[in-house]
Amino acid sequence: MSEKQELQVDLHKALIDAAKSAKSIGYNPTIFNQMLSTEGGYITAKKLINKTSTGFEKLWELNRLDLSTEAIILQKKFIPLFSKEELEIAKSRLSKFGYKVDDFNIDIPELNPSGRAREFNNYEDYLKGEIIFEHLVNGLTHRELDETVLGLDKKKSKGYQSMGILHFLGIKSEYKGIFEGKELKQVIDVLTEQGKAFEDTVRLLTLLDDSELINTINSDLEAEEVEEGRGIEGNVKYYYGKRYERDSKNRRLAIKKHGTICHACEFDFEEVYGERGRDFIEIHHIKPLSTLEESVEINPETDLVPLCSNCHRMVHRRKDEVLSIDELKEIIVKYRQRNSSFMLRI
Repeated sequence: MSEKQELQVDLHKALIDAAKSAKSIGYNPTIFNQMLSTEGGYITAKKLINKTSTGFEKLWELNRLDLSTEAIILQKKFIPLFSKEELEIAKSRLSKFGYKVDDFNIDIPELNPSGRAREFNNYEDYLKGEIIFEHLVNGLTHRELDETVLGLDKKKSKGYQSMGILHFLGIKSEYKGIFEGKELKQVIDVLTEQGKAFEDTVRLLTLLDDSELINTINSDLEAEEVEEGRGIEGNVKYYYGKRYERDSKNRRLAIKKHGTICHACEFDFEEVYGERGRDFIEIHHIKPLSTLEESVEINPETDLVPLCSNCHRMVHRRKDEVLSIDELKEIIVKYRQRNSSFMLRI
């Protein structure tokens, strides 16, 4: 297989991935998928360059033109497949719709890992991803990163924590601000092209891209609103504290921190229901609230915990006796053991 043919195969895969991502945010490009299936990615891209498709306009409405065919063919690795005129058409169309077009001709310096893991191992992956992004894109110094991302006193820390994290990955001074003005998706795409050496960096940056999770959470919240009668006939009478648990930001952070497996019975929706259960879990507020109407400061790490629907309902079943997670676990263990002993006797 020639180098051009290999690029065409990679382009086909990239377009398929873009179609899947589009579907995850609410747009299913049926005709586009049919074209990919019958004509392949390269021919499909060549045809779409010469017209503004309804799919392009739909992606513009969803603010995801990065998933468009035009944006993909402008990725550095695919540029050799297209003529100068075709590339200019793609750039012009994206620019007219307000999408910032870059040539991505960035010389990526060679990584030079320090081998010192102390600072890197002291912090959560999500924070490390933020440090990388703020350093590469916004050009924050080590001291500024310690203060704004890690919440440290920069006069005391002197930037050593952030510096240690970046240097462990091999990101030295020449990387500061190298992706100025770029979007997260663009940075991830460029670094992914660099290969295995950037796997950890790409993995950490990917944690910052919550678009799919946010879309899933908003869909779940909307479904709950309909189920309980908001926006349709009747009114919901009991909230069980969900007024606080339904903050989409808090739910997202709680899921990112604790995962989607029930902390009481260990039920996993995806394991039982497959794709339909993916990323689904209810979020329970641990601390008692004096009133459901007052505004409170929520810490998703310490105040919220994932529970399956059954366990969540059992915790709140008696409004004057809300169970703790440990109390619910004791009940589950007790009756599991009891039922197990009964089955053995049979």
